[in-house]
Amino acid sequence: MYDYFSLIFVDFDQPVTIFSAVILWVLLSAIGRLFNNKEEFSELNVVIGWAIVSAVFTITGIFINQPFYILSSLFLILSLFGLYRAIKYRKNIFVPGTWRIMILAIPILLIVSAMQPSQWDEFSHWLPASKYLFKYHGFPNNDIPDLGSSMFPGYPYGWPFLIYLGSLVSGKFIDNIPGIFNFFLIMTFSVFALRTGLRLIGRELESKISWLFASVVILVSTIFNPTFIQKIIFTAYSDASTSVIVGFSLLMGFYFINNFTKGNPRNISADAWYLGLLLALLVNIRQTNLVFVVIILFAVTLLAIRDPSIRFRLYFKNFVIILVPTLIVYLSWRYHVINGLGKISEVEASLRPFDMWNIDEIPQILKQMAYVAFKKIAFFTPMLIACCFGIYGFLKFKSPFHKISTLIAISFIAYTSFLFLMYVAYFNHVQAITVVSFWRYTIHNGMAALAFIGIGGIIVLNYYGFFERRNTGYRWLPIIFVLIMPLLFSHKIRFDLELPKPHFTSVARDINSFFPKNGNIFVIDPKGTGESYKITNYYLEFHRPDYVAAFTAPTISKISTTLKSEEDQAYVLVHSLMPGLSEVFGKKLFNQKSYLFQKFGSKWVVVKEWEKPDNYKN
Repeated sequence: MYDYFSLIFVDFDQPVTIFSAVILWVLLSAIGRLFNNKEEFSELNVVIGWAIVSAVFTITGIFINQPFYILSSLFLILSLFGLYRAIKYRKNIFVPGTWRIMILAIPILLIVSAMQPSQWDEFSHWLPASKYLFKYHGFPNNDIPDLGSSMFPGYPYGWPFLIYLGSLVSGKFIDNIPGIFNFFLIMTFSVFALRTGLRLIGRELESKISWLFASVVILVSTIFNPTFIQKIIFTAYSDASTSVIVGFSLLMGFYFINNFTKGNPRNISADAWYLGLLLALLVNIRQTNLVFVVIILFAVTLLAIRDPSIRFRLYFKNFVIILVPTLIVYLSWRYHVINGLGKISEVEASLRPFDMWNIDEIPQILKQMAYVAFKKIAFFTPMLIACCFGIYGFLKFKSPFHKISTLIAISFIAYTSFLFLMYVAYFNHVQAITVVSFWRYTIHNGMAALAFIGIGGIIVLNYYGFFERRNTGYRWLPIIFVLIMPLLFSHKIRFDLELPKPHFTSVARDINSFFPKNGNIFVIDPKGTGESYKITNYYLEFHRPDYVAAFTAPTISKISTTLKSEEDQAYVLVHSLMPGLSEVFGKKLFNQKSYLFQKFGSKWVVVKEWEKPDNYKN
């Protein structure tokens, strides 16, 4: 039991992290409420608010070049105005009873707030980009050449904006707040999906979220979520947020099309506006999400063409409403990348020449994709079922559920086809035949799968009369399970404690406490994967690509030559050894220690050394 609490309670910064996330969530939702006049879509408030704030920050930061702390002040004023109007006119900024979900989620939130960054892409881009915003209150540009330690400064900042604003609320940079945001986003979408399912069977929440419904939301968001990957969701990765916005967009596409049959032009235009903001947010998270924008617009248009009740002129008018916000945000950022980042645009990802395409490897690529699909059958099975329902629904065009299934099916088939094309035309040979990151990319349709499972499950339960039963004896079981679930899975959730990463983090933070501001460091870790360098680079806040890891094919002669060229006073951090390394430094080195050396003339002097944990594996 003591070990359990040691995983949950680490320091008093945890309540600050949770509080900052909640406050930002409220403020964004208040802004969203100003632009969302549909009480039944209260779940959209936070993502609409986020979409508007990120669009304003992006456009203003590019063309007016106002410091972001000024924009943040205006954002705060607008948020408070939204709260005032919501209170005055008794408008909900959340679904009534949402606080019950938050109460039940506290154990999980405490665990996540205790975590520290640990994954490669957190250190290579997402956290450095967010820290850059917090440091300079603006985008990387020719006036501020320091690009931080981000490897991809040309990425949009829609996701780092959340981390930046959450850090402003707390007064200091918080690098573990993204995991809380991701969890909030998934739970919010789960509420939206489940309420959509209830509407399809002619039901709605009685008045507010009950304790039972709150527990179901958490269960659907976690153990019943086929793409609940802790190393993605509880990190600064943007994959979870992308998945949530894709899910919201698909369901809003359904509401948009479905409203045409009801013949309410005002509702149609409102839904078009919401969908446009969602798609604008999608391309502001990652510009590669433009693929999803095209897919979703294609899917919605295909449904519109299939529906004989939809007049083309009215559809085209609202299609423009959807398209405009997306184009403005996308083209604005493209302008900044090309004109504001100089040569950054020259190193952006692009397709390989046709003669270098992996055409001969297509059978192997397909085989590996099928292998991954078989391993992740919990996700691919419902998606294949959704495809069957979708095809049938498109041909017969019967129920609203068939329309939803069609949208989900098109998204899944089109995006999987796009990934296949990338393995053929973009990735190198080794990456292609191993279909690198296929599972990670596929989960961008994760919330679409969750929506299908949740909505389909409600329809099935209703068919068997589940909602007509009055027996309440079982209703406390989900609540109890939600409360004890963190105890059962706490060790699995705390993947950030997997060695050797905590050791790298501890050493880097210690070095940062005394390291000179303009100092340089060379990291030697011949048995490591390069993570030690990325972690050191992140905490010391500089960018220097000099390091040795297993994949750099290190040799003693190469290391010796490199170190001889280092300037006086230079630093070298050693995390693992190889034969001959002790002789290079003129000191007996031990595997169970990490060393920091500093150069004085031709000699290397140990500045500090750290004992590695007992279960550390070199």
